[in-house]
Amino acid sequence: MLPTWLWHRHLWALFLLGCSPGVVDHDIVRPGPGEPSLKSIPGPLGEPFSSFQDALLAACDKIITKPNAVAGRPDSQNFETYWRVASEYCAWIYYTPDEKYELSKLTDQSEVDPTERSRTCSLPPDVDDRRYSPGSLKYICALHNHLYDDPLSKRDIQFIVAQVRRHGFESATRDGMARLSAVAFFSSNRAAPICDGFHQYIPATSQILKWTHTREGWICEQTGRVVWADDDVQFSIVPKHGSCSTGRER
Repeated sequence: MLPTWLWHRHLWALFLLGCSPGVVDHDIVRPGPGEPSLKSIPGPLGEPFSSFQDALLAACDKIITKPNAVAGRPDSQNFETYWRVASEYCAWIYYTPDEKYELSKLTDQSEVDPTERSRTCSLPPDVDDRRYSPGSLKYICALHNHLYDDPLSKRDIQFIVAQVRRHGFESATRDGMARLSAVAFFSSNRAAPICDGFHQYIPATSQILKWTHTREGWICEQTGRVVWADDDVQFSIVPKHGSCSTGRER
């Protein structure tokens, strides 16, 4: 639960930005005041998708246009104010026994940082889609937004690695093997947010990729690689610049 001083500050900032805290968004689930964090997240959100790409782009458009999901560019006017009231939203893309890709509901539950130095959405590890038994769902991608175009954090990487231990590196789909990954969407235009791109980490290949939407279409570049220490606990992010590769890296 937010401390009283932080809650009042949050409400005042929402008033200044012209946002109403009382509006109910049925796309979003969150624990009530005083309740524990969600242990699972319901699904689905909307209609199924026939491909992962369709689900991913629809999720980007959905998440990036939620209230205060974008703070703009760090050098823009009022960025600090927008950042203080911004929210990260997160969700799963999962694959069902009906051979469809589904998007879960969104949540913006987070751990409170009294220093206001970070914004982190806490994604539950499991999807609760009551049409299917829990063990029949396959987890394809953990999604969230970044408030501006900044790379994946070590915390993002630690989260998806924990999900790999729970759900596996990859899952069989009708399109072949789908590698579990973490994605962070971004947009540079706070006034009229659109899906400008996303950062992606794929544990199975250790690759960190950046996908950018341009006039010519989608462009992918590899921006880094995760290198693990011998204990398989510590890791470092090594910058790596070049075209994307589908090969497995060591």
